[in-house]
Amino acid sequence: MTSASDHRKRNTFTSYVAPPAGDVSSLAPDDEWCLPGDMRDVHLAKPRLLPNELVVASAPAFLYPAISPIDTSLDAEDVKGSKEAVFGLLSVTNFKLAFVPLQRESSLSTISSLAQEHLLLSRNDITLNNIDQIYQIAETGKAVSALPGNVGRRKKKLDGQQKPMSGRIAALHIICKNFRLLKFAFQYSKGGRDWGKQITSALGRFAFPTRHDLSFAYCYQEPYYSTLSKSAVSMYMTKNDWARELIRCGTSNWQVISSESEPLLQHTRLSSRYTLPPHFVIPKACEVEKFLNLSLAFCDSRAAFWVYGYGNASLVRLAELKPSNQQDTTREENVMLEIVRAANDRKSIHLLQLTDRLPSILDVQKAYEKLRRVCAPESPQHFSVEDSKFLILLEKSNWLFYVSLCLRYSCEAADKLKEGWTCVLQESNGRDLCCVVSSLTQIILDPFYRTIDGFQSLIQKEWIALEHPFQRRLGQIRQIADSNGPQEESPVFLLFLDSVWQLLQQFPEEFEFSQTYLTTLWDSCFMPIFDTFQFDCNSDRFRAVKDQQLILRSVWDWSEQFLDKDKLFFSNPFYQKQKTEVPCRRSMAIPAGGIMLPGLARPPPPNLLNQQRSTISPANFVAQSSIPKDRYIQPDHRMPSLAIWEQCYYRWMPILEIKRGGFPQVELQHRLLLSNISKLQRCLDLQEFDDLPDIYYELTKEPKPMAEQQPQQQVPITPELIDGVERRRRVSLPATAVAALTQDGVCSVLPEISSFFPFSVNTGETQQLNDILSSSHEFLLEGSIMDRLSIA
Repeated sequence: MTSASDHRKRNTFTSYVAPPAGDVSSLAPDDEWCLPGDMRDVHLAKPRLLPNELVVASAPAFLYPAISPIDTSLDAEDVKGSKEAVFGLLSVTNFKLAFVPLQRESSLSTISSLAQEHLLLSRNDITLNNIDQIYQIAETGKAVSALPGNVGRRKKKLDGQQKPMSGRIAALHIICKNFRLLKFAFQYSKGGRDWGKQITSALGRFAFPTRHDLSFAYCYQEPYYSTLSKSAVSMYMTKNDWARELIRCGTSNWQVISSESEPLLQHTRLSSRYTLPPHFVIPKACEVEKFLNLSLAFCDSRAAFWVYGYGNASLVRLAELKPSNQQDTTREENVMLEIVRAANDRKSIHLLQLTDRLPSILDVQKAYEKLRRVCAPESPQHFSVEDSKFLILLEKSNWLFYVSLCLRYSCEAADKLKEGWTCVLQESNGRDLCCVVSSLTQIILDPFYRTIDGFQSLIQKEWIALEHPFQRRLGQIRQIADSNGPQEESPVFLLFLDSVWQLLQQFPEEFEFSQTYLTTLWDSCFMPIFDTFQFDCNSDRFRAVKDQQLILRSVWDWSEQFLDKDKLFFSNPFYQKQKTEVPCRRSMAIPAGGIMLPGLARPPPPNLLNQQRSTISPANFVAQSSIPKDRYIQPDHRMPSLAIWEQCYYRWMPILEIKRGGFPQVELQHRLLLSNISKLQRCLDLQEFDDLPDIYYELTKEPKPMAEQQPQQQVPITPELIDGVERRRRVSLPATAVAALTQDGVCSVLPEISSFFPFSVNTGETQQLNDILSSSHEFLLEGSIMDRLSIA
């Protein structure tokens, strides 16, 4: 037992930062950190674990901002008052890298309430799949510690085939695939323990799995009850899903083939020669056996697959011939193109060769790495240098140039389809850039794919069902590096999401989803719990279910990751719903003295609608497309019209954030208008006018109902109007919140959010923000009066 005299002899120096390398003065004779009393319980800060999630290693560490140097030249008192480093417990599990800061609960609750809150990850957690590069930083010698910044530090990259570097590991730089940069520093242990090497060894074993069955998804065996049956998302995992798409497009010259029902594909010896998806669509005029024999000449057996129909025209994906066949003859390719031509009533076909016009997957990977270096610099020095020539470095990355090319050829394919030409997209394997151009073409032409359910169905069809190799392209599995072999990693899916974001910027009223939805979707690519983006092909997915009892979870079931308050950010307040033939759900009585607005006519009687439907025979109904021909968009693919996706690429750099401004503030303004309109519409629908805005009683001089009168507040607020609509109710906040929102005598009418919201920490009144989001989301779901009725 330690005596009182021994206890008094212990080092009581309070340290708030990692001590300089080689400074042995901070070492105590025992194995405890020299920390203040409120930090000595660091090991009690346990990370939040999922079922079957195990902690591999834990260590006390300091988390530094992305572009701040790990510099310990400041005095302890100076660092204590700064917010550069956050002290906490860093843990490596078989699912994530978790950092639990030692902060007060009040600050943590503020963060969780005003930022996007994930149900499976905390704010400072990243999944192991999200880790792209790990750099070990070692400091040797006392003289090195006197050098400023990172000068003199040895830096070495860690991967799955290398062991941690020799010597003490003082810091780790972790670069994530979603542009996040994490910097951790480790303090000396008085017992000689190397905390940095302990974390690095665990990351080397678990961050770069070489087999798919080592993923956490195989350990996470929690029961899953899907809610997707209530949505309109088509998974394209059955033959009926493809048949319904043929009917929707009005296509009659193509047929759905299932691999499990074809005898040629069921033969054990012959089936290994094919790499076909479970279901695909081929021309009716071609015999199945002939089509399968021709497909053997193409890469990955990807012969002409139908993916979309626009009138009499079709959008077809086709791989290139195998290298061995290209040297002999192109007869198989010509025969396949003639079969596709015969399926077009006008016998018109347009071949769009993407291999020569679009970048290779290696070019996309290089552009992605250059873009990430520009958007996520590692130090203030790098930030200053890159900031001074940012546009030059952005241009040299070629990322926006590749986005421009994808939009250009998507517009070309869409124009050909509108003219009645069948467009054939040809690429090396038909599974990479073909997915990008094909998906963008359908978004340009079809308004259904610009809705949330339609967009998710499009990804299921083009990327999942037709088997884009997500496992290799996103680096979910790291194979042993081969300097002579081709590079497999390439964020082709991010290139597609960036292109969609460009369309969203040009046509905000045409898309039901927001940029927050697209950013969250990119983050979800690295959640191994969900199988959507974890496999190269469906056969691997089905084999995992059969052999390893993997439980399939779709990423489209967003309730598994977010609460309703976070899913509200997925909807786009600028989106304008289009009129439909669905009659009004309830009759609307116009109050006495009310004025009939233009277009508020009664819907046509049901017998008239039935009479119109009876004129369409079943045969004609199958061949008639339900895709509107006047809802296509015409994007501008030129470089001056493109922008950088700030929310996705910059959100981890607070120095670039616009405080209380940016596009999210404009978006919140629209949500507030929708919220006020929603309240007025509810009063009309329910014929209850007790909840009218205060401005109504001020203008009409009518007495407000006593039941609705609010108690007097300490700080009265005068409502601000926009075109006669109240921006915020007169008494909606408590006095403390009103005082917090008042600056220099001027009341802030909106919650204070910043340009990276909801991915950043913001200050403001939470309840008011939630009210605006919920009421505006209800308006977006229900639709306005003008949406439900025809406008004359």
